[in-house]
Amino acid sequence: MKHILGSCVLAGLFLFCACDDTLDTKVTWQIGDSDTWRVPELAQGVLYKAYNGIANRPDCFDNNFLDCATDNAVTNLRSSSVYKLNMGGMTAFNNPIGNWSNAYNMLNYVNSFLENGLTDQVQYNRTDPEVDKQIKLRLEGESYFLRAWWHFELLKMYGGKAKNGKALGIPLADHFISQDEAAQNGEFLRPTYQATVDFIVNDLDNAIELLPNVYQGDDLEFGNTQIGRATKAAAAVLKSRALLYSASPAMQDDDVTKITGMGQFEILNPTVYQAKWEAVAKEINKILGMEGFGTYVPVTASSIADVQTESSDYAFRKYFNSNLLEGLHFPPFYYGSARATPSHNLVKAFYAKNGYPATDVRSGVDLSDPDFDLTQLYAVLDNRFALNVYYHSATFGDSGQPLDMSEGGKDSPSFSENATRTGYYLAKFVSKKSAMLNPIQTLNSVHYNPLLRKSEVLLNFAEAANEAWGNPTVKAEGCLYSAYEILKTIRSQAGGINFDLYLDEMAQSKDSFRKLIQNERRLEFTFENHRYFDMRRWVLPLNEEVEGVAVTRKEDGTFSFKVQKVEQRKYEVKNYFMPLPYAELEKNKNLMNNQGWE
Repeated sequence: MKHILGSCVLAGLFLFCACDDTLDTKVTWQIGDSDTWRVPELAQGVLYKAYNGIANRPDCFDNNFLDCATDNAVTNLRSSSVYKLNMGGMTAFNNPIGNWSNAYNMLNYVNSFLENGLTDQVQYNRTDPEVDKQIKLRLEGESYFLRAWWHFELLKMYGGKAKNGKALGIPLADHFISQDEAAQNGEFLRPTYQATVDFIVNDLDNAIELLPNVYQGDDLEFGNTQIGRATKAAAAVLKSRALLYSASPAMQDDDVTKITGMGQFEILNPTVYQAKWEAVAKEINKILGMEGFGTYVPVTASSIADVQTESSDYAFRKYFNSNLLEGLHFPPFYYGSARATPSHNLVKAFYAKNGYPATDVRSGVDLSDPDFDLTQLYAVLDNRFALNVYYHSATFGDSGQPLDMSEGGKDSPSFSENATRTGYYLAKFVSKKSAMLNPIQTLNSVHYNPLLRKSEVLLNFAEAANEAWGNPTVKAEGCLYSAYEILKTIRSQAGGINFDLYLDEMAQSKDSFRKLIQNERRLEFTFENHRYFDMRRWVLPLNEEVEGVAVTRKEDGTFSFKVQKVEQRKYEVKNYFMPLPYAELEKNKNLMNNQGWE
């Protein structure tokens, strides 16, 4: 396999690393592999490569959000990878968002460190053997976490059903793979999907055992300066996500569940299917009982941009202090490029504050009325709407000025060809500093990219529990919550919804409550790059027409709104899975491709 790395380039990872005085002085290009595993800074540098491979920003798919490949949003950059994906640009020879090469490179860094960076040859504390041992245990835990992370990044992309109907995972990299071994392509096979998940979960269990709960205090190795490294909580959240995916309908053998069309599947063996969900629910419930879990913490604007204090909900996050995200996604009037803009589909997915969906007349609005003023809708939607979406007449950040998407308005396509295609702008993740990109004096903002949130475990459990026990109000024996209790809490604390009539209505059946959970995940994780994978694993319709709104200023100064088609997605049934890289299949005839890509 060409891209399961041969030899890692270990020498010269850090030009600024200090060598021990007992070593011969060498310039960077003279440092070899033997030096790498004697100098602690260089040794850790190998592991840092696997950390650094994780994207800092959430708009990490060719400088865009993966939500732009779903019904949540569109991109105005037609040369971008997500746009190519939408337009049927994934082929057997080209995957616009493929990560095969990069992920296997990262795995080889991790395995190289596991095999060489924890020996007696490298000492991370030369004065205290006990501290050195503790550091190595922490680094070992980090390595298991990172190996699980990169395997799961591959699994969520390439895991799927083969032509024979078996759910398969991805070739496992459980050791450093040399160039010679990589050349023996026929030896690399795809284990079952469940076996891949089992491998990931085992690594995460090891990580949970070895890693600290938190990094706090002044200790140089285990204190505040190490925040950002993996913790027990990070491994636990990732474990819950891997388990959840393993029970999802798209990832079962065809004799258990079978995809029958776009947005359609049937359950052929309900006993096996339900038993899988029950086992997953019980495992995720154990995680909810761990220290620091079980409490829902909503995302706020100030916890992801212009951040002063880090959210307690973040189990694993990346940090960046720049204006790069704003440069890509601010409206053009404020010197941005508006690369990602929310869809009207997403707006309609929110609930009114009385708990009913925007599409339900009981919400207090009637979207079927052709003369309906959408500003009335915007006024009644729950708190999460303003967190995610800028709409016509909304005040942009701290500018004090309303956005004007009407024809001729400063935020309309008549002002800039890069202006919104949907009548909305991105609010989540962008700074409130409206003058941030002013060329006279540009500003930066502290941002967090929450890759793993403790609150995710609550939603993961709710989904699994609903499928396992069939009644969302049931709190199964030994479980801390029911699915109903979790959704009630999230809707109240995140959305400001304190009316439960619609929640009670949806709780009458497993099927209706499943739809509610799927929509709550859509809102909770908007622009956090979950939606695309959630739609694939649940076989939701990928090819829905994406809508926007056109705003017109009338002679009396009021506005009218027209819902219009913005983009027709060109997904096919085979897009529920991805093709393995063509070059790998050509070299390794024993690799089995996913359905539809043979």
